[in-house]
Amino acid sequence: MDALETVTTIMAAWLLLVAVGYWAHRQELGLTREILIASVRAPLQLLLLAFVLHWLFEIQSHWAQAGIILGFCILAGYTSAAYHHRFTHAWVASSFGLAVACLVTLPWLVFVQAFEDNARTLIPLGSMVAANGMNAIAIMFERLKPVEGITAARVKEGLRTAMISPVNTLKVVGLVHMPGIFVGMILAGSTVFAAASAQLVVLYMIVASSFTACVVSFLMMKYLHQGVIEVKNEQ
Repeated sequence: MDALETVTTIMAAWLLLVAVGYWAHRQELGLTREILIASVRAPLQLLLLAFVLHWLFEIQSHWAQAGIILGFCILAGYTSAAYHHRFTHAWVASSFGLAVACLVTLPWLVFVQAFEDNARTLIPLGSMVAANGMNAIAIMFERLKPVEGITAARVKEGLRTAMISPVNTLKVVGLVHMPGIFVGMILAGSTVFAAASAQLVVLYMIVASSFTACVVSFLMMKYLHQGVIEVKNEQ
């Protein structure tokens, strides 16, 4: 596929987002600006990633790898925090929750030799944990609005809602959904059993890390507010 054909294909796919943005504008959903800005940012970010991946994969220091993954968590936490009216506290809480999720899952998977202990493996996995945890936390924050007068039932509802997407993906994998890692490994020449095994480990990691990120983020928010957030038990 030459450069012109690639650009044409991407622009054709982008028109689908333009149509979605127009429909959202007509319905006054307040999503049009976010959709269009995100659609322009995405290719720029991917191009930047392509330029730096070679350098990232050569990093041998575990401290440097951890620093890069922490950077993912901070950026993802920033996005999640936009769904909470106390942005600064939410950013700190989200970033901390995502960092804990990475710390809980990635070292364990390396310890049990599910994945290799190198930058080529850990950095992409860290980005997956941060991205999926970001979405879960954002949904939880959105569900818990307004923050005052939060009850234990609302917290449970927020957590359940945040976990709908990762759990549903796990339910239908292989039936409805053929995940990218599974397909990519097969195209790269791996056996279907090796691809399925790697994909299952990643899916389990995503569910566990997303739940951990949500719980830790909420507890951190509760600690930072110190009385502003009070989980009340319903009578």
